[in-house]
Formats: sequence, C-alpha cells, structure tokens
Amino acid sequence: MKRTIAMLLLLALLAGCAAQPAPDDPSSPSGPDPDHDGSAPEPVQVRLLDYALAQPEYPSFPTKPVFPENGSASDWEAYDAALPQYEQGLSALRGEGLLPEEKDALRRFAAASLPLALAGHEGENAVYSPVSLWSALAMLAPCAQGESREQVLTALGVDRTEALQDQVSRLWRSLYTDDGNNALVLANSIWLNSGLKGRYVQSTLDTLAQKYFAGTYAVPMGTPAADQAITNWISEQTHGLIGGGEPVVQTIPEAAALLASSLYYRAGWTDSFFEAFNTQDIFTDAAGNEATVDFMRKGTSGVFLKREGYQAAELPTQLGSMLFILPEEGVTPESLLQEPVLLTGLEGCQDLREGDIHWSMPKFDVDSKLDLMDALDRLGITDLLDPAQADLSALTDLPAYLSGAEQLSRVKVDEEGVEAASVTMLAAAGCSLPPEPEEICVMDLDRPFLFAIRMSGVPLFVGIVNQVG
Repeated sequence: MKRTIAMLLLLALLAGCAAQPAPDDPSSPSGPDPDHDGSAPEPVQVRLLDYALAQPEYPSFPTKPVFPENGSASDWEAYDAALPQYEQGLSALRGEGLLPEEKDALRRFAAASLPLALAGHEGENAVYSPVSLWSALAMLAPCAQGESREQVLTALGVDRTEALQDQVSRLWRSLYTDDGNNALVLANSIWLNSGLKGRYVQSTLDTLAQKYFAGTYAVPMGTPAADQAITNWISEQTHGLIGGGEPVVQTIPEAAALLASSLYYRAGWTDSFFEAFNTQDIFTDAAGNEATVDFMRKGTSGVFLKREGYQAAELPTQLGSMLFILPEEGVTPESLLQEPVLLTGLEGCQDLREGDIHWSMPKFDVDSKLDLMDALDRLGITDLLDPAQADLSALTDLPAYLSGAEQLSRVKVDEEGVEAASVTMLAAAGCSLPPEPEEICVMDLDRPFLFAIRMSGVPLFVGIVNQVG
C-alpha cells in the first residue's frame, strides 16, 4: 500500500559560543570522529547504537483484534472475547486524555504560529505541523532557565514546567497509535556534541528521557558521521520517507546540542477511493500553469461549509479526518490562513450544510522545508536567540544559544489513505442544526487548495497545495 509520512523535524541547534573542541575530555560523551573539511557531507556508514546514551521505552500498544468478516462461529467468539481486552488496554494507555484547557492552548499556539511559519512561501507547496514545533519547544523548556524558560512557556501557553511535563505525557498517550495498520507516533531526541569541552546536566537529560520519551545521543558535531547519524534517526522514525538518501542536516563544530522532534502519521481512508474511477484531468497551479495529473473521484454524504471566498468538507480516516478547503476562483489559499476552521475543523460551526459531496481530488505528494527562526522571535522567544541573553544552563555549562530552527515535512495522499507528520482530525459532531434539504457540494480540487489533519481535537498538520505533479 502506498503511504505517506509527513515528518516534522525541529532542528533546534544550540551553538556553543566560546567553547573549544576537546575530543579527549572524559567529561564529554565520545563517539567516532572522522575528518570533516567543511565540504558537502557524503553518506557514511554509522550505527545509531554507537552514539546512544539512552533510548526511550514506549508503552506497548494493545493488539487490535481482526474483524472476522465472513468468519466462522469460532472466529466471532474469539473476536468478541478479544475486543473488550483491547478496549481496556487502549483506555489504560490513553488515560484521561488532554484536558479541555490544554486543547485550547494547543489550538491557540497553532493559530498564532501558523501564519508565521508559512510566511514567505506564497505560491509554493508548504506543510506545517504545530504539534511537532510545540513538542520540540516543550523539550527546550527544561533546558532553559530564568527569562529564557519563561518566554518558551508563555509561547506554549503553559505556566510552569511541571504542568508542561504532565501535558506532554497526556498529549503523547492520547495520540500514540501503532496497531499494525494505522500509526501516529511522536518521537523526540537530543544530540550532544562529544567534541566540545563542557558538561551536560544529567538530571535534565533524565527528565527528557522519562517525561518526553526522548533518546539521548552523543556525536562529534561538524562531521559526516554526526550528520549521517542524525539523518539515520530521522529515516528510522519516518520509515525512510525523509532522510532515506543524503544527509538532511549539516551540523557545525560549534554546536552544543540539537533537539529533534518527529511526528509520524499513517492512516487509511474510512472509505477508500477506487483506482478504476481515476481520470486524467487538469490542475492549474498558483502561477496559472496547467498540468495533466491523476484525479481520484468518489461521492460521499456528509456536512460541508460554503462561505464567501471558499468551501470546505472533510474525509474521515481511520485515525481522525482530513479537511480540504477549496478557495473560490481568484482567492489564494494563503489569504485564508487566518480562517478558524483550519484548526477546528467543522466542529461548532453554525452554518454547516448537509448533503452529497462529489470529490475530485488529485493524488499528491508534497514536502517543504520551513525556517522557523523568525516565527520563534515573533512568538516572543527572543532571549534564546541572543547569545548575550540566552540561558541554557539547565542543559549545559557551555555558553549556548538557539541558532537554528527548521521543519521538514512531507504529506502523501493516494487512493488508500494518508501518511504524514502532522495530522488534524476534523469532525462534524457538536453542531445542533435544524434539518435542511439535501444539497450538493462539488469539491473539485483542480486549483490550489488547503488541507488540515487533526486527531482528538489536536491540530497536527496544515498544508497548502499550490502545485501537483
């Protein structure tokens, strides 16, 4: 089955300001240190275990019993016996889930950061995962002290680190899925520079491992081995959709640490498209260029919106739903980024309509690379970007500051489903509407459009498709 993975990587590069290389310092973790002349890195053979100081332990996901369609009586008996055990195990894993105020805080963070993250990418394909950036900043908070920490907490909508740690745990458990068919996994890691003379605070590393499910690695920054090791971790977390070839990051010798947060999502449509219904049609991109591409087609019944400037409808997946927003002719997707429905789906909308939805959707595979430094600055995280003001003493005694923040994403959609590193689940529940005559909504996505993926009310991905093919 062709699947997509959208992996959101925050490269939180903490550059040591006045540290000198000291490969032989016993206080620094060590690892292979091949020569590195500053040229473009070439793939090298490395093993992650050679650099691992601590590996996270994920809770086991309960085994979901297989629905015995056309099964025998004994198959149904086994299914009926296994289903309650699965549901009990899933309930124990999920716990109480995210609190309503925590979901609201995540939505506010997503709404504030979305236009900042996608700024400067007008006319391009772009994908942004609010959850991945939130998760990476959540890891950064316990590494900072003083005003540097307070600015991160304020941006995340949390008042103290203890509350943040509880929220991280609830978020992780409420999203974590790995049942063999569908998957949604947040993965974190911190990479320390074994080539700098300095110490790292073990209690902070322990907190990241225990509360944030973060692996800890020590690499000689600024070497091909370091770049390949980090790339291998990315490839492993995204099943090879990102980082499967040459290194996707180039470290520098002065780096004190690097934080990485990935989000892997894989889910089939609740009702798949049939390939036999595919047709060739024209997609007109943001520049007015036409391309002949494969369109998937089907009809569904459901709720949708028709407002001035756009219309919106959603398709359910086995892990939530995917919302599609089609601007009217002459309206750009970028101009709709402030629209609340992007992050809340169709929930609570008072102008929903119900009827038949005719889908005509191009298969697409989009990726993007976002520089998030300006977004962090405008979110109020300023001290950590200033070498003179940054306080990362909770992580290391090296003078360090935040010198880089990037996000790499990929989303792929085909007849069977979606895989991505950001998911927004959109649902029609919660609207009390008078019955209306059935209408028809034609979602012909033959020009630039927006999409969003959520799960459990959490905005995972928001993207713009300006080109296909």
